[in-house]
Amino acid sequence: MKSLPDLNLRTKTVVICVFLAFVGFSNCKQTPKEKVRAVLSNNGLSQEEKIKTVALTLFGERLKEIEVTSLYDEQGPKYEIYLGFGGTSALTFLESSQYAIRMKVELALETYRFLQSLDGVRFGKYRMSLIKPFFIKNGASRGIEEFEIFRFRTDGEELKKISGFYETDSFDADRFDSPSGQVMIVLNEMMKLWQIELDQFARVEVK
Repeated sequence: MKSLPDLNLRTKTVVICVFLAFVGFSNCKQTPKEKVRAVLSNNGLSQEEKIKTVALTLFGERLKEIEVTSLYDEQGPKYEIYLGFGGTSALTFLESSQYAIRMKVELALETYRFLQSLDGVRFGKYRMSLIKPFFIKNGASRGIEEFEIFRFRTDGEELKKISGFYETDSFDADRFDSPSGQVMIVLNEMMKLWQIELDQFARVEVK
């Protein structure tokens, strides 16, 4: 008779484990937009926490740093943003002539998705850095170190005024996540509003 409660306990444990696995699987199947909507609908998070969580949701392990500063004026809160964005590998499949261009497009694309996802949030100064790991050779020693190689600043609300900013889906891309033609039009206009604070692409050797 003692085996029956044990069996029921094991059965309940299995059911719970299956349920948790199903929930985790369903969450993995969510699109980035759906994940962002889940964050924004969480009333337990402050606005600043939502901004940070959206950045982490969109960028994942590529998010190196984030700073959010809140300011207030007659229209209410406004947020200044700094994002450190990068990669986890020193390898690239890009040609040397493509590297700087592609990295700038990637920064613009992630900025676009971030700002469009946070529609309704007012942004002021927006700064973003590209931080990447590189192979380093110093005499006989070799290693990998991370460096900030590019940084720009702009105004978040000015970016939102670009024609097509809201009408175009920033997530419209092919299966390799290359942005569509309509998205590229917006990205090119966004990059025109950048004020470059740091540009070390000339020092990068792609082999």
